[in-house]
Amino acid sequence: MRVPSTAVASAQSDWERGCLVEVDDVSIWADVQGPDDGPAVVLLAGADSPGFRWTPAIVEPLVAEGYRVVRFDHRDCARSTRLGTEAAYTLDDLAADALGLMDHLDIDCAHLIGRSMGGMIAQVMALDHPARVVSLTLIGTTPGAGDECLPGPGADFVDRMVGRLFDGPPADSAARQDWIVDLHRLLSGSLYAFDERAHVELARAELETGWAPETGHGVAVHSSASRLDRLNSIAAPALVVHGTADPVYPPAHGRALAERIPGAVLVEIEDLGHEFPDALMADLWPVLRLHLAESRRWAGGG
Repeated sequence: MRVPSTAVASAQSDWERGCLVEVDDVSIWADVQGPDDGPAVVLLAGADSPGFRWTPAIVEPLVAEGYRVVRFDHRDCARSTRLGTEAAYTLDDLAADALGLMDHLDIDCAHLIGRSMGGMIAQVMALDHPARVVSLTLIGTTPGAGDECLPGPGADFVDRMVGRLFDGPPADSAARQDWIVDLHRLLSGSLYAFDERAHVELARAELETGWAPETGHGVAVHSSASRLDRLNSIAAPALVVHGTADPVYPPAHGRALAERIPGAVLVEIEDLGHEFPDALMADLWPVLRLHLAESRRWAGGG
């Protein structure tokens, strides 16, 4: 089946694109752009991040290259089915949602680009459903949150996050917007200037689409088994992108992925945080473009 393309709806805000589709027992808000017969790229967002955080600066170069680009809100996020913090689901369930969406869209296999939790979901898909994965691009992610073989976040970052947890989100909408922006400022490195206006617009869109301060995503990440010892069975070509200033997953996490996935390429970016700013896409695009093209040829896709 086909989700109607909204790429021609120039009057629409980017975050309004898409529609709900039924995937097994959940409803998933999905947006599809690009040619129906183009090779598929599925963008997997991070925890508590709606699909529109893959911004036009990221989507448009892929579409211009002829890819059919899918972005969506994970279960428990934004406009997709909300389950709450008590729901007992794991990365396996989130991977099943992505696979079910691919089935709905008649996509046999796809390039997967995932950041943070989305990169973890991509690993699960590549390990357990290898025929569905053409390539992996893993951005600011880990083979196992809480794995004792890998370092945890820095103490200063943990203290600031604990402070936010105890303070809780403000009740006022404008203050909540600032609270969301402040989180992304905390996650950012010094390589790129923090785009205040863009982050305010994205925070406003999150509030418009049903933002919640807590979901089951964190539980899913930390209750799922580490994949560290399974990475050597991943067959898909992998590009690992990691910032040296990532406060959530220090560089050792990206290095572990690149060292253990056969043939993986590591792009370690000095002073990049736990983020994917628009400016990064411009700098990364030549590498990503080549990775996707070479992976297609490797898979026999021409």
